[in-house]
This record gives sequence, structure tokens and C-alpha cells, in this order.
Amino acid sequence: MRGGYSLLGRTAAVALLAGVSPLALGGPAMAQQAGAQQEVLDEIIVTGVRASQQRSVDMKRSETSIVDAISAEDIGKLPDVTIADALQRVPGIQIRREAGEGSTVNVRGLPQVITMLNGEQYLSAGNLGEAKPNLSDVPAQLMNAVVVYKSTDTRNALSGISGTIDLRTRRPSDMPEGISLTGALEGQRGTDTKGKDYLANGLVSWRGDRIGALVSAAGSKANLGNNYSGVAGGLSGNNDWGGKAPTDFISPHGFESFHREAERKRLAVSGAFEADLGEGFTFIAEAFYTKMDEYNRSAGLNISNRWSGDAYGIWTKPTVSTPVGVGKWVAVNEYDIDAWWVNSFSVNRVNTSESKNFNAELNYDNGGPFKFEFRAMRADADRLSMNGQAQGDLSNWRYADGRFNLFRDANDRTRGTFYPKEIADRFPASRYTNNIVGSLGGRYVDPNPLGYGQNPQLHYNISGGHPVWTGFDKQISGGLGAGKTLTDYMANKDSYAIGAFSSEGNNEATSDLSVYRADGHYDFEEPFLGFLNKVDVGIRRSDRSVSIEQFHLFSNFYKGQGVNMAGQPNTSGCSAQWKAIDVVMNQNQCQAGEFVPDPVTGKPVFQGYTVNAPTRLDTYNNVIWVKDLGSITSGIPGFWAIDPRDFDDPEAFHKKVFGGADRVIVPGQSYDVDMWEDSGYVNTHFAYGPLSGTAGLKIIRTELQVRQNITGETKNYGDTNNDVGDVTSRRSYYDYLPAVNAAYDVDDNLRLRFSYSKTMQPLDLLRYGGALKINTADDPKLGIRVVTSAESAGNPELDPWRSDNWDAAVEYYIGRASMLNLSAFRLNIDSYVVTRTTNDGRYPDQDGVIRNTVPVTRPQQGEGGKVEGIEVGAKLSFKDFLDEGSFFSNFGLDTNYTYSPSEQTLSKKTPDGKDITAPFDDNSKHQVNVVAWYQDDNLQARIAYNYRSKRLQNVFDGQFPVYQQASQYVDMNVSYAINENITVYANGSNVLGEREDYVVEFAKGITQYAWQNEYEPRYTLGVRFKW
Repeated sequence: MRGGYSLLGRTAAVALLAGVSPLALGGPAMAQQAGAQQEVLDEIIVTGVRASQQRSVDMKRSETSIVDAISAEDIGKLPDVTIADALQRVPGIQIRREAGEGSTVNVRGLPQVITMLNGEQYLSAGNLGEAKPNLSDVPAQLMNAVVVYKSTDTRNALSGISGTIDLRTRRPSDMPEGISLTGALEGQRGTDTKGKDYLANGLVSWRGDRIGALVSAAGSKANLGNNYSGVAGGLSGNNDWGGKAPTDFISPHGFESFHREAERKRLAVSGAFEADLGEGFTFIAEAFYTKMDEYNRSAGLNISNRWSGDAYGIWTKPTVSTPVGVGKWVAVNEYDIDAWWVNSFSVNRVNTSESKNFNAELNYDNGGPFKFEFRAMRADADRLSMNGQAQGDLSNWRYADGRFNLFRDANDRTRGTFYPKEIADRFPASRYTNNIVGSLGGRYVDPNPLGYGQNPQLHYNISGGHPVWTGFDKQISGGLGAGKTLTDYMANKDSYAIGAFSSEGNNEATSDLSVYRADGHYDFEEPFLGFLNKVDVGIRRSDRSVSIEQFHLFSNFYKGQGVNMAGQPNTSGCSAQWKAIDVVMNQNQCQAGEFVPDPVTGKPVFQGYTVNAPTRLDTYNNVIWVKDLGSITSGIPGFWAIDPRDFDDPEAFHKKVFGGADRVIVPGQSYDVDMWEDSGYVNTHFAYGPLSGTAGLKIIRTELQVRQNITGETKNYGDTNNDVGDVTSRRSYYDYLPAVNAAYDVDDNLRLRFSYSKTMQPLDLLRYGGALKINTADDPKLGIRVVTSAESAGNPELDPWRSDNWDAAVEYYIGRASMLNLSAFRLNIDSYVVTRTTNDGRYPDQDGVIRNTVPVTRPQQGEGGKVEGIEVGAKLSFKDFLDEGSFFSNFGLDTNYTYSPSEQTLSKKTPDGKDITAPFDDNSKHQVNVVAWYQDDNLQARIAYNYRSKRLQNVFDGQFPVYQQASQYVDMNVSYAINENITVYANGSNVLGEREDYVVEFAKGITQYAWQNEYEPRYTLGVRFKW
């Protein structure tokens, strides 16, 4: 079995158990390195944060690769909910937060990172089909250690372009002999949500002389404040839709302010079994299971132009702006808003994910020069993301100049929403807007008689730290009579009617992975050729399949009711994605309606039924009064909205209300990819005087099979396209990947390092499997949806990421738990993918007519990129410098700084033809981490500060970067050991209440507010126990 506590007394072992158990922090051949680790632990019988820092120093010193590591003490003692939260304090690692918790990770500015579990590929439900690790479903409490490889180790199963993260769970050999039990229970509370949240975790282990078993589990429930304020539906310009205004400015579809809470329920279980089979053979079996249910519930106000193409240039009017010196563009601080649409908006994005990873190993080491390991791994994961949403509209939808309305017949403005007799009979005659009766008894019904009757005139001020709205107190006409304001309409529940129900942008992903590998090692008794000490060889086969289905929920309407345009009975009904008050079933593929007299000639003309009947806000739903939109929005009065909890099961809701919910795929974003990788490697260990290291070569053969959908015409009453067939592609390629890691010991304390490697990593699978997606928007003049743009997401012939990586480092060890380090890195990226847009798309609108040439975005092969930078770090335990009895010897510091500039060329050029550049997506040029700590016999305290400079979110108009501004987070922890078995603790996360601020940068020093996310501070009280 792996080295553990056999040489330690039980008392010392139990003292280590609360997070400072021995760590298998070596290379892939973990069992063979246990003895060396044991020798270190025999000398280091300390506990707490000091021991954790000491092991991190030992790990960095002993590895041939350039690595950083965090141990269970680091992981558990700060308020780390996910393992990504803990990783943010590692030099060179930058994380993204979702609802305030760590989720995705990049290393040295790139997301092309491999994640492993105990030395082999990890299949996570959080990022199926993507390279960037998403670790939001991995609880920190189950980890024994995390090792981050900055340079390539040939023996690793896989290596990322910028780094490799190896998650290490506990094994029985890490534990003391006999039975061990540990656990923790904590209560959590946010300053805004004030929920009764909890986290519980526990571990039980039994270890005998030859056999051991271990099970650990963690479960939690949290409600996380996550308010939003800013643009809705992305950024766009006032002239994007063919406008010719003399000034260019940002004029989005709309603006939104949401009270948003994310409820997350997590369960994770880790199990391990080890057996010493004798004669040098050991067997290991492991399982790792995660499950997360997430409900992102939002209730807010949407103020918009109702996605109307003819409104983009006129519904917003800048009143305070600044020329930016680029073309005709201005940065706007204040707008007058001609609000075409004001509605309460309720959304619930429900994500359920589950992953199962199983591992079996047979290892051989009888103390001789030859050792081997055989390993088999099987994993599967799935994720379902469902959306449910509804709009509570305040408009009466009546006609007036400059209004979005439903009374569109210029010859008779009494003709609006039309319904069959069965629905019309539910309403009193006073709701009929005229005396016209359809050929089958249908009637025109007033959709919302108590709604307002003119566009509200509002003002939007974004010159300060957050948006400030005014104008809600202006008098406005409508169904409530004279003298009423928009505030009055918002307060009156009867002035709302359902604008639309929908479930769109849903996604289901499934994946499975099988791996078989064998590794052998031979230690030379005497150095071969005078400098070769050891040779490693290995072969590996992996089979991975991923299936992605993007879909909307359609429901069938008017089956057996009405007729089509030819007068034939509608026996099958028509399906609609938008169960909306403004969708009329009169399009080319399917119709349902009746004939009514033409207002001019009197001849029968077809009138389609409106999809959704006039519906009160509370007909099918619970409603809530919303007045708290957080501190990032001012001036919006209270309003009524549907409780987003009603959409905790969107599919069930649509089946209940509409009788059915049919999945209709988005063909351009649905695909299957099968990937097979065969690899072999040879790796040598060398030493010559003060110089030592490894040199190796890995050969990988990759084979891809990709199934893409063929995109047909746009489907009626929705924004997807028909799937008209499949195309299957197959290709293969070879990669030859050398790697060298060298260390030169100047003396006992000073070490110089150098590494070089070639790396390869497959693309995000969407880049292989994605097909054509055609985007549409309403054209009120035509009364249909017209094509506005298209995007081709994938191409099976694209090459993977490939890079030449160089690293150099200086490490100075000044104590058992203290060191200084400086490293420089450069990634010459030979192959990657960029997206470019050309104006050459010709696609039919919803009526089958091709009218316009539209821009099409396609992935293309990129070449010649680079990322470079430096990392500086210091780990200081004052006990290494001061007398042990000194009070100040109880303090310590762990700090690092990363400088990682990057550059990419944007799609547009300056007027004089020069390239416009921006950093790589999601990369911060500067990052700082500082952890200050104190530890005595009973008390431990730590405060952690994390800073990252602005990072690129995306690019607007092909030339203007959209940045998240610099952010800084402060976390705190204090614990007190009541006795050797019980410890109480308190945590504070994001104690300064940091927000995410996003701006468009037009020029240096000239920005415009785009949006904000507001995360709440959270506090925890808990108790740990062990025996």
C-alpha cells in the first residue's frame, strides 16, 4: 500500500487528520513515491496552516516539473465552497465566479487547461464539450490536495496548453490504522438572502495491516444573492439595423434590473479501497460521484424596444455623451428612453448535473529496480439545463404612432388579437374590440384593457456607480384613467397580462469516457552512461464520446380548431415556441384561424389565431411583489412579477398549462463527437552533479468522428431552424511532444529551473461539431421574423491547440516553511481558433423570401499567438526566522503576484488600416494574492486578499473591448480548538461586498457602463470533530 502513517504514532497521526494527512504529491507513479514522502513526514510532525505551507514548499522543491500545490489545510480552512475557490490563491490561476462562488479556471491567462482526478483524466459534468475547467460541482471538502503543473510532465496522462490541474482525493493509506471518523457541520447566511443554508461533510476510514477502505461525503444547500442591472440581450449600435444616424452610440434591445438568487444543492461522495496482495502487488479501487441541482431564479423589470428592428435607432436618445475619437462614436452617460415595452420578467434557469468516475489500479513494486502500474478508468456525466420564463406586460397593445402594438390593420385599428369561439366565450362582450365575427365564430378580444396606453418617457443615467432611473412618476394615459403614472400601473396587479411564456435555450449534454493505460519504470542500480538514473515508459488508450442537444420547448395549439389559409380544417394544430400574445398563426408552414371580411372590400380574408389567450398574471402562477433590486439599481418603483419558483420544473409547467412540451432542437448547436486517443511515451531521469531533471517524448494519435446537423429553413413561431439531415466527418492526426525539465542546485538553498515542451490540446468540441445557426428578429412592418445574422460554430477540419512552452524559474529556500520564487514563462501558440465575420450570408426569411445579405461568423484557424509573463511568490513562516517562544513567530505570509500580458488582433482595423488589438479573453494582466495567518496551540486565523485587473469579456462592434473592471475579494477565517477532537470556526466570504462592473472601452480613459453583477457577503459558523 502507499506510504502513510505506519511509522507515526497514533496520536500524531490523529492530529494530522483534520486536513494535514500525508499527501501523494509526487508524479503519476504515486505509490512509488510514498516512501520519500514518508521520510519527510517523519521529520515534520506539525499541524495547521504552518504544516500546510511547509508541505507546499517541500512539494515545490522535490518535483522536477514546475508545480504549485495546495493541501487539505489550505482547501478547508478558508471559506472554500468549490475547489475553484481554493485554486484562486495559486500563482498564475485566475477564476471566474458564478453567483459569487468559484466556477471556471484558467492558468496563465488561458482556459486550455486539463483537469485530472488522481492522475487520470477527470470527466466533469460542469464542462462537457469544453476545455475550460468548470469545478462548481466539486466540493473542496473532499479534496486531499490539488497539484497544478505549470510545465509538462511526460508521465501525466494529459497536459494542457497552459497547465494541468490534478485533483487528489484521500485514500485509506493516507489515514491512521484502525477506524477514523471526522466531520464538520456549518450554517451559512448571506447578508441579502438571509437563508438558513448549511454544509455538512464527513469521512469514515478503516485501515488494517493489508486492507483499507474509506468513504467521504459532502452535502450542502446555499441561496446566493446575485443581482443584475444593465443591458438586456447584448450590446448593439443604433445604426446596426440599417440606420443612417450621423452619430453612432450604444442602443441595445433593452435594459434590465433583476433581483436574482441562485439556490444550489450539492452532493458528492468519494470512496476508495486498497489491498496489499503480497509479493509486491497492490490493488486500488476508487469512485468519485458528484451531483448538483441549481435554480437561478430572477424577477425583475425589462424596459426595451421589444426586439423591433425599426426601433434600435430611435427608442434611445443620448442626452449627455462624449465623442471617443473613433469614427462617429460617442460614449453615453445619460439617455432619454422612449420605452416601447415595460414588463416584469421572471426567469428560472434550472441546471442539474451528475458525474461518476471509477478507477481501478494494479501496481507492482517488490523493492527491485522494475515497477509497473496498470490502470482502467470509466466515467460518465450528464447535464441538463432548462429555462422557464414569463413576461408580465403592462401595455394595452393599442395602436398609436411610434408604439409596438397588436392592432396592425391600417384599415381597421379595432382588429388585434383574435381567438376561436371557445376562448372568446370566456370573456364578457365588453372585452370584444368590435362586432366582427369570424367564419367559425371567432372574435377579436381586448388583450389588456387596464394596461397603459402610451410609451412611457423615462430617463436612464449611468454616469455614476450604477444606473439611476427617473420618469416613473410622469402621468400616462391608459385603462386606469386620467392622472395615473407608470408607478400606478406597476402597482396595480390587474394592469398586467402575460406577454409570453417560453422555455428556450435549453441544453442537454451527455458524455462517457473509458481509459486503459500501463506504465513501467526501471531504476538503474548505477547511472547508465554515467547520468541516466531511471526510465519510464507507458501506453494509453482513451475513448470519449459527447452528445450535445440544444433545444426549445414547443407546444401544440388549436388542434382540431379553425382552418388554414386554403380553408382546409386544421386537424393537427400548429406548434409554437413562444406562447405569446403577439404571435399570430398565419405563417407559411402552418396556419390556424378563420376568415373575416376585408375592412375595405368585404371579401373574406384569412385571420390567424393569436397563440396565447389574454391571461392575467396570476391565472397559472403565484405572484410576488418586487421592490428590492439591490444596490446596483435606483429609481425603479415596486412591481408585480411571477414567482420564478413556478418554473423549477419548466417542462412540467408547460405540459400542465399547454398540454404538451415538445423538444425541437437547434440544429446548428446540436452535435455528436467521438474522440479516440492512442498515446505512448518514454521518459528518462538524469543527474550530473548539481544538474538533474527529466527528458521525454510522448506520441499521440487522435481520431475524430463528428456528426453535424444540416440546417434548413427557419421554423414558424420560433427562432430555430428545421433539421433536414446529418453529415458525418472523420479525421485523424499525430502529435510528437517532447518535454524537458531541468533543475540546477547552486547550493542547498538556491535552485534554478528550466523547462521546454510541445503541447497539444483538442478544441472545445463545439468547434468541431457546431453547424449553421441562423438568427432572426421581428420585423413589425412585414409581420414576420427576418434573418439578421448567422454563425457557423464548428468545422471538423480545424486543428487542435498546439504550443511551444518555455519556462525558467529561480527558487530560494530560506526555511522549512519559507521560500521565495521567481518564474518567467512564454507560450508560442502555433495553432488555435479565431472567429471572423464576413458579410456574405443569403438566407430566406420566415416567409421563404431571401431579402438581405447578412453577416456570418465562422471559426477559422489562427496562428502565431503568444502569452508570456512572470510569477513572483513568497511563503514566509516567521518561526523560521524568530525564536519559537516569540509571539510574532506565530505569524506567517503567503503571497504571490502574476504578470501575464497577452494580445490578440480584432476583426476591424483603424481608419488608417492598422490592426486593433486586445488581450485574450478572460485574461487579467495583473493578479495579486496575499494570505496572512496566525497560529498558536489553539487559535488559527487567516485573512486572504485576491486582486485581478480588468479582463476581457468580449468585443463590441469588432473593435471595442468589453471589460470586467478590476475586482478584489477578501475572505477571512478564524478557528479555535476546544480540545484535540473539537474545533469551532467562523468564515467570512467576500466580506467587502465586491461587485462585478462591466464597461465598454472606446479609447484609453473613455468607457461606458454596460452591466453589473452584485454578490453578497456570506458568513459561516461551524464545528469540526474527529476521533
